Amino acid sequence: MSKTKPSYRETKFGILSIREIEALITDGVANVNAFLLREFKNLPINIDTAKELHEKVAGHVFEEAGNFRKNEVKVGNYEPPKFFQIPELMVNWENDYNERHKHAKNQDKKIELLAWMMHQFLLIHPFFDYNGRVARLLGQLFLLQHKLPISSFIGIKRTDFAAAMKKSTSEKDAKNIIKLINKSIQ
Repeated sequence: MSKTKPSYRETKFGILSIREIEALITDGVANVNAFLLREFKNLPINIDTAKELHEKVAGHVFEEAGNFRKNEVKVGNYEPPKFFQIPELMVNWENDYNERHKHAKNQDKKIELLAWMMHQFLLIHPFFDYNGRVARLLGQLFLLQHKLPISSFIGIKRTDFAAAMKKSTSEKDAKNIIKLINKSIQ
């Protein structure tokens, strides 16, 4: 596991700088935002949708997009589960989400569920990269499906989102994510 981020990566286009890759990924995210607005009623929050969103975000750049990672990674000081644990963990994530969803009857419970869903997804870290983007896209999907505002949620800075996730992980409590979501949808 490398401790430093590379400044170049192998892509479908050959070796590109991280800056060039980020521009391509940003285009992918914009396309997915439009896709979500069109298709949100037909997309369940599940493993297949997460894979589809990842493929739409990064598939035009990386061959492995849309598939679970096949190696170990480190995210800052956090070491996600081993790659071979991902299929089982993601099935549990989906089943747990579906069960919790049955009981999320009011807006506060729905926001708690949303925070839990995104946080658990990021703890599993199922893809080689762009897990945060997929988590936020799943969050947008959730908000659309529950008729909650998404415009400010889309505008949450990646750094603020990452900070809330890190704090929630270290404190083993999703209150920081809940606070960030509530602030964004008010």
